[in-house]
Amino acid sequence: MISTVTLNPAIDKTIHISKLLPNDTNRVIELEIDAGGKGINCSRMLQRLGTETKALTFLGGDTGDFIKLVLDKAGIEMDYVPTERPTRTCIAVEEATDVPPTTFNERGGPIEHRELVEMIDKVKSLARQSEYMVFGGSIPTGVNQDVYKVLIEIAQAGGAKTVLDADGEAFMEGIKAKPFMIKPNRDEAERILGVEFESIADVARGALSLAERGIELVVISLGSQGAVACYENTIYRAVSPQVKAVSTIGSGDSLIAGLLYGLENSKDIQDAFKIGCAAGAATAMSSGTDIGSKEDVDTLVKDVKVSIAEPAPKA
Repeated sequence: MISTVTLNPAIDKTIHISKLLPNDTNRVIELEIDAGGKGINCSRMLQRLGTETKALTFLGGDTGDFIKLVLDKAGIEMDYVPTERPTRTCIAVEEATDVPPTTFNERGGPIEHRELVEMIDKVKSLARQSEYMVFGGSIPTGVNQDVYKVLIEIAQAGGAKTVLDADGEAFMEGIKAKPFMIKPNRDEAERILGVEFESIADVARGALSLAERGIELVVISLGSQGAVACYENTIYRAVSPQVKAVSTIGSGDSLIAGLLYGLENSKDIQDAFKIGCAAGAATAMSSGTDIGSKEDVDTLVKDVKVSIAEPAPKA
């Protein structure tokens, strides 16, 4: 089983308008509402690919009830820790142009100590049932920045291979636990390493540098340019099929889901990487906060190209 842990879930609202007019009335063309959060998105894609998954999260208030309803309706097995504070809402305003959406993300929390203790106990139990365990997203207020490090160490002690997809200090601390896999995007990888990538060779060098910290599989996602992976000291470059990107929300989470799905089904790293990139592209094709379909993944995977890449020389 591939389980996921989302510490800071959200209701994702996508508001579609013609053009954002500050300090004026904006007429909404369409409104999309869905359950969100990196781990939850990952479980949604895993479920569509047909693999066993379980989503663990914090949920509170009416917004938390909505997320539970969405996952129940989708047939996704889940467990959660009830919280005193309602689950947050994140809003994306998408214009009918090529500009990136304007987003408004609540912080989430605060999480009470007893709620965090219950989450730790549930992670400990779920790790014993999981081949892979994905930890993703921001952390709510009331939780220390080293929480991913603590949870990853607990999950690994329970026998699960762990995956981390986060940002900032929580990500830096989590890496210290040496998870099996990490998946920063280009900007996140640059911040971690304190460098700017000028070329794909620089990205490859960055992936190798992160792997040298004791991480078995490093994937740096590059949006429409595909992704670069480092596994067993070999660098792989994936070029994704060219699709019309409607919304990139959940694409990185889908990439993780597809790649782990491939590994769980005994695919070699190159084939698993192809499935991951196809899953990411399929979600990018989907509207708003929706996740790509298995049919789209199966179609797109044939057009993903994976090759061996050379890293740039060390400075």
